[in-house]
Amino acid sequence: MPLTDERTGLISREWYRFFLNLFTLTGSGQSSTTLTDLQQEVFNLQLGPAPSQTTEPAPGQPSAITITASPFTYVNSSVYAVDVMISGGGISNLEICRNGGTFFNTGSYYGMFALSPSDTLRVTYVSPPTMTLIPR
Repeated sequence: MPLTDERTGLISREWYRFFLNLFTLTGSGQSSTTLTDLQQEVFNLQLGPAPSQTTEPAPGQPSAITITASPFTYVNSSVYAVDVMISGGGISNLEICRNGGTFFNTGSYYGMFALSPSDTLRVTYVSPPTMTLIPR
């Protein structure tokens, strides 16, 4: 896989995800992860955990998302896929973005929205809705 996308001249999506995963695995510059820990995590990403290993469960129970001024942007900064449930309020636009790319209108204002790691949900509202984060 080439490092850069021939059409745009920017880093390819695959390499971007690889480097982002490395950054995340090494504690996003905040922890003292060892080389052995990093090598094990890269191995797990490539091949899956060894049969004798247990995978770490997705963290937490559903929790409320604190909404700030409109338009409010929620980024799934975890390494897990999550669902975001939206209800109530007065939403005028709801958009989703994959990995920092273009925002697309969801065509819906309320319901459950699946977000992969690094996905963004942008909510424009007149009165704030209730948003709940549901880890998978």
